[in-house]
Amino acid sequence: MMLFEWKKIFERRLNVAAMILGYLLIAVCVFSWISEASFYDEETGSYLGGIEAIRSEQEWAKGKTDVISEEYITQVIREIQSHGMDLESDEAYLEIARPLGDVFYFIVRSYTDMDERYIDRNVLMEIDLTDGAHFYEQRMRKIREYLNRDFSYGNYKEAEKDFWIQKAENTVTPFAWGDKCIMDMVLSSVATGFYLVFVIVICTSAVFSSEYESGASSLLLTTKYGKDRLIWSKIAVSVFFTVGYLSLGILLAVVVIGVLFGFPGADLPIQLWDSVIPYNLTIAQACLGFFALILLIGITVAFIQLFCSVTLRSSLATMVVGVAIIIAPIFFPMSNKSGLWNHINSLFPIRAANLKEMLGSFVSYTVGDYVISYVAMTVIVYTAIAISALLLIRRGFAKAEPKAFR
Repeated sequence: MMLFEWKKIFERRLNVAAMILGYLLIAVCVFSWISEASFYDEETGSYLGGIEAIRSEQEWAKGKTDVISEEYITQVIREIQSHGMDLESDEAYLEIARPLGDVFYFIVRSYTDMDERYIDRNVLMEIDLTDGAHFYEQRMRKIREYLNRDFSYGNYKEAEKDFWIQKAENTVTPFAWGDKCIMDMVLSSVATGFYLVFVIVICTSAVFSSEYESGASSLLLTTKYGKDRLIWSKIAVSVFFTVGYLSLGILLAVVVIGVLFGFPGADLPIQLWDSVIPYNLTIAQACLGFFALILLIGITVAFIQLFCSVTLRSSLATMVVGVAIIIAPIFFPMSNKSGLWNHINSLFPIRAANLKEMLGSFVSYTVGDYVISYVAMTVIVYTAIAISALLLIRRGFAKAEPKAFR
């Protein structure tokens, strides 16, 4: 039975075309990340591109600090202030920002308020360095100030404040420093895997509905295993296909990156993306967790598609529902008044698949005094939806057919 279901997936031209296009998307993305990489070589006064740029940036990063210490931050900010420039100017970019590279933007972002949409470069000129930069004190002060602010859609509860402050304090400091451009490409490869979920939508939309559309469902349900093994074979093949297709596409991209550059920076902390991130993880751990989350989202969407395929009995309608689940939430704005809506809105696939935003936003869910982080709630909700859809699939296929058969 399972072999027959595999053949049905791979014999549909639309499915095969979608699968090929999905992998082409991954290939194009990896190629563009590498080919469009740029690095300014101060010795030659010119920009390098492609693989040469990436390797030169790695070598250049080795000449910087290994640890973001208080002394190092103080030294860098003091040097910046000594120029007495408007840091938003082109001159400051050429003399300060470009030579410092990621270090400059990391420090600026760390001293910019959390609710600011854009980084404020000139904030560095206002720091009093009499007793040092107090970088890590500033980090915790910045987090506390954010958690204690008044928000139009509702404020943080005391339990939530304590939860986030404790998580932030438990991160390992001082932060290790190094070049993370390779691991950023790995993260982007995993993120691009989310768009392969569209392929899952296309390939699973006809798993049950095709039986209704061809009229075969009436016959199949009268066979010995029509209401048992047939259904579980369809479900099993859909799950194996989802996991296999997503995993292969993502891992091929990661392997290409690894063969070309290795994985330097895998052990760096995720706080290099944003110093306020309260999760104690390395970039490699975050990428692995993100990979698992993409698979969970893919499986959940696949189960929803199977359920719709059973209930709607139309491949096209099922496909439209799946695409809408992925695309429609892009147009759902966050509310200025409803915290409940914002918490729901944050769980849609397109937002749950944005790891950096997820880890850097202090979104939490409370049950009494118990606090659940954004990441944990995402896993709980998608697991619950997947299980619920799975339980409804068999009932839907077995119960809906007798009416049509009679």
